[in-house]
Amino acid sequence: MKTLKNLEEKLILKKALSGKKEAFSEIYDFYVVRIFRFIYLKTSSKETAEDLASEVFLRYWKRIKGGMTDKDLKKKIANDKINSFLYKISRNLIIDFYRKKEVLTVEIDENIKEKLKDQNKDILAEINAKQEVEEMMKSLAKLKDEYREVIILRYIEEFSITEIAEITGKSGGSVRVLLHRAMKELKRIV
Repeated sequence: MKTLKNLEEKLILKKALSGKKEAFSEIYDFYVVRIFRFIYLKTSSKETAEDLASEVFLRYWKRIKGGMTDKDLKKKIANDKINSFLYKISRNLIIDFYRKKEVLTVEIDENIKEKLKDQNKDILAEINAKQEVEEMMKSLAKLKDEYREVIILRYIEEFSITEIAEITGKSGGSVRVLLHRAMKELKRIV
């Protein structure tokens, strides 16, 4: 996955934290497709994904626009990773969305295959047969939500274990165990 380099990320974040709207635009342009895809894979609804993605960036903007002292600003720049924070916001909004709707499972429908084909040609190019993609999607739909989430973050979004730990609020060891169990369950299903 293409990510902003650490120094580049810190410079953009510094500009955004100091109120430069064009820096926020750079962040938005760089991450909007990834955030939309992540939410879409979790909700299977284009409209919901669009709404929640907009809310992610609105909350991020409010967070970085919040009043900070110079000391807070320097600490924030030193510690914050834009992508981890955006995915945390996304994850929390998805959780809130399902709590409000009282939906216990997410079904992945036929539309997701078309979205993956359109937005992730590089992923589909790596998978040789269309039948394998269909089987994978059906298998993912049968997994528990937390298993599906770590598989999506690791193998579709290509995050490291450390980044997944930051996003989910779990330790690196817990993420490894969860990923191992998720892959074991996925193999059992397949």
